[in-house]
Amino acid sequence: MALYLTPETLIEEGRFWALALNLNQNLLGKTMLVATRPVESVTALTEPEWLDLRTQMARLTAAVTALWQPDQFNHAFLMNADAQVHLHVVPRYRAARTWRGMTFEDPHWGELYGKEQNFLPGADLAALTAAIRSHLP
Repeated sequence: MALYLTPETLIEEGRFWALALNLNQNLLGKTMLVATRPVESVTALTEPEWLDLRTQMARLTAAVTALWQPDQFNHAFLMNADAQVHLHVVPRYRAARTWRGMTFEDPHWGELYGKEQNFLPGADLAALTAAIRSHLP
C-alpha cells in the first residue's frame, strides 16, 4: 500500500479504504481506492468493505465531477504491478480540461485508455490532492 500513499497523493484514509491520487495524471483526476488492510484478492473483501467501497466511490467521483465534469468514469481493479487490492477510478473526457495552466487531453476517448504517462511535480500532485479532498462530500 505504501506505493500509492505518499503525503502528495493521500486524499483521505478511512476505516476500510484510502482514497489516493494516481501518480500518473494522464487523465486529470485519476484516482484510486486502496484497501487499508493487507488483502490480495477482490473476492476476499468482507461485506463491510464492499459496502464502504460503494460509498467511497460515490464520494470520490462526486469530488472529481465537481472539479472537472468528466463525461464518463471507468472503474477497474488492476493489480498487475501490486497485488494489494485497489480500485482505479478513471475520469474520461471528450474534450481537453485545463488545471493550473496545464492542459489534459483524453486522446483515447471512446476506447480503452492508452499508456501515456503524465507525472506531475510534487507540488502539483499535492495541490491536486488538496483540491479533490476539499470537494469530497
